[in-house]
Amino acid sequence: MILNKILNTFLCIALATAGAMAQEADTIPPPISENSQLNAVVLHYEATKARSRGDNAEAEKMLKNALQFDPNAAGIYYDLARINMAGKRNAEAERNITKAIELSPGNKWYKEQYAILLLDDNKFKEAAEMYEQVLAQDENNKEYLQTIAYLYQRAGEKKKAEAAFDKLLKMYSDDEDILEAKLQLYLNENDLEKAIETTNTLLRIAPNETTYYIRLAEIYNKSRMPDKAAEVFKQAEELFPDDPNIQLSLSEYYRQKGDKEKYKIYLGKAVTNNALNPSEQIGILTNYILTIKDSSELPYALGLAEQVVKQSPGDAEALALYGNTLGISGKMAEAAEQYKKSLQADPANYNVWKNLLSIYLQEQMPDSIIKYSDKALRLFPNQAQLHFINGVGYNYRKDYPKAINALNRAIDMIPEENKGELADMHNMLADVYNSTKQYELSDENFEKALQLIPDNASTLNNYAYYLSERGARLDEAEKMSKRSLELAPDQATFLDTYGWIMYKKGDYKKAREYVQKAIDKEETTASGTLWDHLGDIHFKLGDKDKALDCWQKATKLGADNPQLEKKIKEVKLYE
Repeated sequence: MILNKILNTFLCIALATAGAMAQEADTIPPPISENSQLNAVVLHYEATKARSRGDNAEAEKMLKNALQFDPNAAGIYYDLARINMAGKRNAEAERNITKAIELSPGNKWYKEQYAILLLDDNKFKEAAEMYEQVLAQDENNKEYLQTIAYLYQRAGEKKKAEAAFDKLLKMYSDDEDILEAKLQLYLNENDLEKAIETTNTLLRIAPNETTYYIRLAEIYNKSRMPDKAAEVFKQAEELFPDDPNIQLSLSEYYRQKGDKEKYKIYLGKAVTNNALNPSEQIGILTNYILTIKDSSELPYALGLAEQVVKQSPGDAEALALYGNTLGISGKMAEAAEQYKKSLQADPANYNVWKNLLSIYLQEQMPDSIIKYSDKALRLFPNQAQLHFINGVGYNYRKDYPKAINALNRAIDMIPEENKGELADMHNMLADVYNSTKQYELSDENFEKALQLIPDNASTLNNYAYYLSERGARLDEAEKMSKRSLELAPDQATFLDTYGWIMYKKGDYKKAREYVQKAIDKEETTASGTLWDHLGDIHFKLGDKDKALDCWQKATKLGADNPQLEKKIKEVKLYE
């Protein structure tokens, strides 16, 4: 600004003089000599205007031309350096700024610019030394001293940083910011004795600042002085009994000591402290829940979540967290209710919609899946996952045309790079097409799923099983089933698939071996379908009594086979 004023004044004088001469002589004045400093000043002024327009390239060209007229103009080198720095051409910038300083060694702005350049190159020590030169011209400048202290700290020059802080504190003895910065220096250097001394100074200056008590206790703890830490915490708790930060720090203190009971007591005090807003309460509780490894702690977490909701009954975040905690605790129906309340308060929270739908998916509740995925899609019509879930719901309901519609929309919307999700969608669509006997489309989607994730055990198993049901491409089905068992050797469903392929190929003994393995793996939870398959195998092996026994078990377990009753009644195989 000062330079611009000088230039404007200079130009006004020059132009006024030129105008007066023109009036006297009544002729146009001769052009300014190329060696004149005035040309340099004019070019410098025009370069300044170009820079203000954002045209640094034009400004740089003018400044370089200006140097032809006045190679000793320090200000021109300074402005060139600033343009170089803006263009990240730091080597050029350094040449120009050092030249400016050489020509005008007393100009502190040039030195400050050089320090900024050095800092940009992470030369912290050199930058601090340059600021020391600037400070020599303005010894009591607080900002420069703070910068010097910071830069020496970054450079690892502890003594020089400390000296800068000491100089600052002589001038500003009760400045908390300076003391805080000095404390950080000691903490970084692990100089705990001086850190304690500085924190005590801060406490003397600001006796009602609870963070200083917390920090002092933590430093004592780190210094293996637990009794001192306990003493500070006790004092802090007496002075500030309802301060949530003190309570939270005490909970961490007892956690580190291994005192679980006191840890939970103080954590509970902090979480339910009305001085905190719901978001802060939720953040603390969420962190606690994430650390839980023993399910016996879940009731305590659940109680805290419920208390937060009672304190802020309409808060969407609090309701969602309560829902999450209920879900982790296995209380799915109650979790769903809390999610619905949360969505009433804030319907725009996509994650809560997903959490609610995941419960209904887990419980295989098609009506609820469809109802709430439809609601969510009105808010998030471009979310592929919602269309996918919607399709799953219609598939559960056996409304296959709508399931196919929804799944195809999901596939159209999902980014191609999301290979895992896309493979799942093709897998599900293949399943639906198989249910509608559109086998060509079913196989096509299985193939697409395997192109995306070749070693997806579930896809390999499902594809192989559907082929075996149709008695199609049994050799391929066998290879896929074998691969699924290599990937997941203990999966009862996969063992059953391989056994069923063997059945279809006529190897009944091998079929019996694998289906029996599947039943043994499942033990009391073996499905009716497994027993139905085993009955068919026994029948083929000529043991009708065992076949009948297996079919009867399959009926009790609700096997989905319309021929089952007929097989039992006539003790005859119907496929």
